[in-house]
This record gives sequence, C-alpha cells and structure tokens, in this order.
Amino acid sequence: EISTRDWSSDVRSSDLVVNPTSVGGTIAGSTTVCSGTNSTNLTLSGNTGSVTRWEYSLDNFATAGVNIANTTTSLTASNLTATTYYRAVVTSGVCSSANSAVATVTVSPTSVAGTVSANQGICTGTSPANITLTGATGTIQWQSSSDNVNFTNISSATASPLTSAQMGSLSATTYYRAVVTSGVCSSATSAVATVTVSPVTTISAQSTAAQTVCVNGSFSALSVTASGTGTLTYQWYSNTTASNSNGTSLGASAQSATYTPSSASAGTTYYYCIVTRSEEHTSELQSRVDI
Repeated sequence: EISTRDWSSDVRSSDLVVNPTSVGGTIAGSTTVCSGTNSTNLTLSGNTGSVTRWEYSLDNFATAGVNIANTTTSLTASNLTATTYYRAVVTSGVCSSANSAVATVTVSPTSVAGTVSANQGICTGTSPANITLTGATGTIQWQSSSDNVNFTNISSATASPLTSAQMGSLSATTYYRAVVTSGVCSSATSAVATVTVSPVTTISAQSTAAQTVCVNGSFSALSVTASGTGTLTYQWYSNTTASNSNGTSLGASAQSATYTPSSASAGTTYYYCIVTRSEEHTSELQSRVDI
C-alpha cells in the first residue's frame, strides 16, 4: 500500500528585509556671516536613511563633534561668533550610520575702524607726513575730502600707513579717514585726520643796507616785515659770513621784528632773522654792520 502525505502544512514563510546602505548626503547653505547676530539655514539632501542627529565642530571635526538633538533634514545655525562646521549623521535601518558632507558657516569678526594718527599742519605746496591707522580689524580703504563732508576713495590706498607720496603736495586743507571692512560685516569709519594747509610765511621788507660806526657808536635798528597765518615768532642771528644759515642765535633778547646790534667791539658782523610759525620757517639775510 502506498500512502501519500501532504507536506504543504509544514512549510513556513519568512519576511527578509534588506536595508539599503546609509548615505549621508550633502548640506546646502554654507555661507559667511558677521559675528554676533546672524542666522543660517542648512538643508540636507541626497541622503539614504533617517537623520539620527546633527553635529557641529569648531575644528572641522579633527576632534569629535558636539551632538545637536535634531532629527530633521534642516537646521538653523544662529548667533555664531566663530567659524563653525556642521554635518548630519544618517542611519538606514540596521546599517552603519554615515556622515553627510560638511557645511561651513564662516564667521567674519566685526569691523573695527581703529585710530588714526594726529592732525598735521603744513605749508602750501608741501606733502604731509604719513598717516597711520592702528587697532583696525578688516581691510582698509583710505578716503580724502576737501570739505570734511564728501569723501572719495584714494586709488591703491588700502594699507596703513597712508603715505606722503599717496597724498602728494597739498595746496588746501584736506581731510583723511579710513573705511575698514571685515568680510561681510558692515564697514566702520575711523575718525578724521586733518591736514591744515597754510600759506608760506613771507618776508616782504627787511633792513639790508650796510652800516658802519665807531666802537660804542649807535647802529640803526635792523627790522623785518613778515606775513603769514597764525602767530609769528622771530629770532635774530649773527654770522661771520654773508649767509643766513649756521649763525649764532642772539637769544631771548633778540626775538622781535627789530634788533639793534651792539658796537662794543670792532669787526664786521652779519645779521639775519628767522621768522617761524608752527609749520615752517623763513629766513632772510638782513644786514652787514662794520665797527
């Protein structure tokens, strides 16, 4: 006798699930912001699997990142004060997790205008000394103005100091300032350095006639007539040659527009006066006297 058994009742079915490999994807939104109040949206795409968490780092993940409790595909980075790197950690089922590409939010320090050097006074037709800027944060653009209201950029003047050659010889009072910009931050403007330009002091009249007297005789006073802005000061000098340089100062008793030479001893002496104001001096040979 041959018997037949139905084996179908012994077959069991099983569900076999194969998870795709985790793919981290890429993040859109890398940008540059100014330090302090800022906000950047980062968005993950191209990933396979679910976001387990986000991470950030200040050293581009050279060391372990700091976890961010966020399991969505977007992240808002706010109020950063240092360049920060972000990535998402993605896990597909039971597969090992994968990190996304890194997004970078670069932070520019706030622009700082710094401090310009002191105001200057010069004579017309001369050049000022270099103007320096210290303590600035950012790139520099020097500007000038003739009225201290409307400023224009000085070509190629993008470093400190602003040189005498870049300013050139001036014929009128001119104002200078630096505009400093750090990355994407708003610019900061320095205080103004003023270069005051004054006309040259001129001597319009002077005693040039030679005088001869006996010892202890009386000389006529030597005089000089000068013009210029501001307060003029005078200093008379004596010399053994007909030159208005390298003479001997006659000191505090010879500091007016006139001077009467002494005739106490015999000889020939030459006199000249230097007329000075704060920005410059003008000297002229004055007179020869014989005793």
